[in-house]
Amino acid sequence: MDRDGFESMKAEYKRHAARKALFILACVLFMAVAMAVSVTIGGFDISFTEVYETIYNHIMGHVPEQYSPEWYADRIVWDVRLPRVLFAIVAGTGLAVAGVAMQSLMKNPLAEPYTTGVSSGAYLGIAVAMSLGLTLASGSFALSANAFLFAMVPVILMILFSSRLGDSVATIILIGTALTYMFNALSMLILVSSDAETLANVYKWQVGTIVSLGWNELLTVAGITAVCSLVIGALSKKLNIMAMGENNAKSLGLNVRRLRIVCLTVMALMVAFIISYSGIIGFVGLICPHMIRLVIGSDNRFVIPAAAAFGSAFLLFADTVAKYLSSLDTIPVGVVCSFIGAPLFLIILIHNKRGIW
Repeated sequence: MDRDGFESMKAEYKRHAARKALFILACVLFMAVAMAVSVTIGGFDISFTEVYETIYNHIMGHVPEQYSPEWYADRIVWDVRLPRVLFAIVAGTGLAVAGVAMQSLMKNPLAEPYTTGVSSGAYLGIAVAMSLGLTLASGSFALSANAFLFAMVPVILMILFSSRLGDSVATIILIGTALTYMFNALSMLILVSSDAETLANVYKWQVGTIVSLGWNELLTVAGITAVCSLVIGALSKKLNIMAMGENNAKSLGLNVRRLRIVCLTVMALMVAFIISYSGIIGFVGLICPHMIRLVIGSDNRFVIPAAAAFGSAFLLFADTVAKYLSSLDTIPVGVVCSFIGAPLFLIILIHNKRGIW
């Protein structure tokens, strides 16, 4: 290839990269708009300007008179709405990034963060805590600690079994499916004799909700999500190699087994932390990566940050719809995500003639 041809290819690549960067910026702006709108919606009537005036005054250190309208507005906006909105951003980011990594790692369009069985393990932990009263921690973190620790059990078992049965993609997915059914059966066995109130509480957690979350939970999950997302982002080039096929990746010197173990562990850690506080929120990790790939292709160097921004905006939008439909928070955000995600997934399947992958 002559120099002119090389320079032409280089310029074309820069144009493609610039378009992808602009799309990522658009996703970030979409997320910022969704956040700006979401924080103004809630059961307590506070105007748009009052919400941002309250946030500004709190940041500047202004302390309103106790039990005054400004004091109530400060408590509602700063202690209820903001943690909920920011947690939606964190959870959406983590689930979408985990979905990108899982689909690239497994080279399977139906793979998602819960393929490892992490959700069924967390479900069992919640069932044990609520129905049997057995918790591995005390205080306000008792339920989340149970959910997290039980969520890691099927992941550890899957890694151990896959090393004995073969590290193929099909084997890993089948092991995750088998463990999911087994842990769900254990949960049903525990809950079958529970009272109606316990069943209602477990069900509410299962469908996903981010209502009762504070700053402590937010900071914990945000720290873990940030670290794990950066690790997955650093592995984006290796995930691109994995997309070429396992044999090709091995021929290029990639340690496929080690990459899978590292990615599965990091993803499981991040997702387990998220769902231990929010419950099982579906479709974010499944549909967001597909929608991003339809626009900017499959280069994980761009897909991962774009999916992080779009996933947070998607979950924020779903939570905003849930708050708009029910000021008393009777509609869990997981239900809204399913109502939005399922039709979108079907539309992608029908209209994408090149195939979903």
